[in-house]
Parts: sequence; structure tokens; C-alpha cells
Amino acid sequence: MSTRPRSRTRGIVKAALAAGVATLTVTAVGAGAAHAAGAISTSGFNLTRTSSSSSVLSALDAALPNVSLDTVAADANRVGPTGSSCTSVLPHVKKKYCWASDDNNTEQWYAQGVSSTYDAYGGAGTTAGGRSLLATSWYDHDGGTNKGARVSLLNRATAKYRHVLLAVPTGTASSPSFTIANTHAGGLAWYGRYLYVADTSGIRVFDMARMWRVNTDISGSIGRTSSGYGAYGYKYVAPQVHRYARQGTFRYSSIAIDRTTSPDTLVATEYRAPGDTSQASPRTVRYNLNESTKLIAENASKVAGADGAWNIGVDSLQGGVFVSGRLYLSQSDGGSTAGTDNDRGDLYRYTPSSNSLVRWGNHLPVGTEDFSHWGGRGELWTTAEYPTLRGLYALDLGAYTG
Repeated sequence: MSTRPRSRTRGIVKAALAAGVATLTVTAVGAGAAHAAGAISTSGFNLTRTSSSSSVLSALDAALPNVSLDTVAADANRVGPTGSSCTSVLPHVKKKYCWASDDNNTEQWYAQGVSSTYDAYGGAGTTAGGRSLLATSWYDHDGGTNKGARVSLLNRATAKYRHVLLAVPTGTASSPSFTIANTHAGGLAWYGRYLYVADTSGIRVFDMARMWRVNTDISGSIGRTSSGYGAYGYKYVAPQVHRYARQGTFRYSSIAIDRTTSPDTLVATEYRAPGDTSQASPRTVRYNLNESTKLIAENASKVAGADGAWNIGVDSLQGGVFVSGRLYLSQSDGGSTAGTDNDRGDLYRYTPSSNSLVRWGNHLPVGTEDFSHWGGRGELWTTAEYPTLRGLYALDLGAYTG
């Protein structure tokens, strides 16, 4: 999510810090008023799907070069620091990627969601061309020209990446165009060809098998122009093809894929600022996925109902993913320093079968965001949003299963 109000007190006392290195705490959280957790009714979490115009999409397909995911990944044009220049003082970090300096420092874009080709395809987690990719969403933050949201595709083998702008088709079949995806992009869930993007009042769906190459010389506008199609200088765009609108009040702050269930499921968590009594207690909801269509399982009226829902009772949640029946959650805590104090995020594990909640204090980066699980590698991925502190982190999930 975006920059959060800082939460210095949450009813759990954090340990003092050793010199330059965070003191790490593991706490079994009791079912007190501040952290009451448990299953709740699945009513009120329905989603209704609408789709972009098929005739406009077809017209844009005809007007623009269609490119594959592997083509875009092979055309990566950026790389961040690696090795000793991309280290972390966090515990249990198995792997970390850093962004190029301008992406790490920019105030224009804030990193948010994380997903992967494991989420998308399962198995070895590779594309048709054999690439293992991580996807990170960013939203336009600086208040200048609004460019909406973008996704970065990073190759885990090379650390090279490229930004792809997210676009919403507009116009008609005879005059097709597209515009920005004006969304916070708070979370990502990649499933098959579709990239699900958390959109607060619902979920947007973009087609990663239908990306278009546009004119990079068109840097000041987006869509159809007299010089062709452009997207603020970006080379590739991915179009929105579906949108799920909420029927209740749930805030879709983050989303993730769980491939340990049958069928696969999509998990969404809800952000609430500390002390915000006007909003319902932070909830988590789960939906079955249609493994054939790669859409959320729905009825004939295109309405998707929840498979499960829980009231976790933890504020400042930024991400959540179920793995083998346990829910792992990320909680942010400000962003004033470079990660050597209590601005680090906290990791929670909630087990519905026993209604137990455990917290690991200061185990996540400053400005921690979304969660994603890479099965087979035992990795729990998160990203960090603040300028100069950004990175992609893979935590050792095994450290949090005991």
C-alpha cells in the first residue's frame, strides 16, 4: 500500500536494539481484544466480473505488434546491484535483488506487489522459454503526470528486468485506444496468463499473454496519437481484460496465490491504519480459482463467492499468503531509517486449525509490502516500497514453520 501512518505501539512490546542490528523477537500472540483472530462468515465478500470490450481488444491486437512474455523478458534493459552491494541485515534471507539506482531512489514510483512465474505456472515455475521471473507492481506516487501503474519483470538468473506499463483499453473497434490503469496496485497474484492486481474496491486483471509493443518516441502521452500508439515512453503495455468489483466493504489491499490447496486459491488481505475505528477489523478472504479458465471460480452471473474468511485483528497488514493451511502476514511499521531500528516490518503466522497467532518482530524490511510463496524453493517473497530502501527479498519459509 502507499505510505502509511507510523504505528509505534500495537499492544506488543518490541525488544530494544543491539548496536546497528535489530533485536528479533518471536511472540505467541494471545486472543486478547487487540489480536482476536478467528473464522468469520463468508457473506459480504462477493465479487462481480466485467470484461473489457472484445472488439476493442481485437482492434488493438490488429493495430499493434503482439509480443510474448519471453520476448519482453529477453528484452530486459535494466539491472540492479548484486552480491556484496545488495546485502541485508534481515534474518533468514535466502536471496535478494536490488533495483537500479534510479528505480531505488525515485519518488515517482512506489513498489507494492510481488508475484512470480511459480504462482503463474506451478511446477518448476518457468515460462515457455524456460525463464524464472519475479513480478513487482509500482504505482505513480509523485503527484505529477499520472502514469498509473506498471509491473517490473525480473529474471532471477540474470537480475535483469524491464518495466511494462499497465493499460486500460478505451475507444471503439474503429478507433481503439488505451489509457492508464489508475490503481494503487497494492498486491499481485499471477495465475496462468492473468496478472491479478489489488485495486482496493476490487481486483483488476491484466493479460500477460497479450502484451503490445508501442512507440517509445511518444513520451508525453498514452494511447492513440497522430504518430501511432505510445505509453509515456514505455516500450510494452499489458492490457486490462477483466475487473472484479466488490459487493461489500472489504478493502483489497494485497492478493496472493496458494498452490497448496485443491483447487488453487486466491488470498486477499485488508489494510487498516492503527486506531482507525471507522473501518472493520482487518480481514482475510480466500476464493477458489478455476484451474481451466484461470479466473476466479464464479457462477453463471459472473459472481465469485468467498471460500473462507477470517478476522485476524492485526493492523497495518501489507501482504498475506496461505501455505499448507497456515496464513503468513506482513505488517509494516513506518519508514524513517535504513532498516536498523523498529521501523522494520513484522511477520505473523496464523493457523486457523488451532486459532493460533505467532509474531516475529523486525524480520521484514522497512516498508514491507506484499507476500508471495515460491513452492519447491521454500521461499517467502516480499518487497519494500520506500525510496533508497527498496529491494525484493526471499525469506526462508522453513524458519517460520516450526
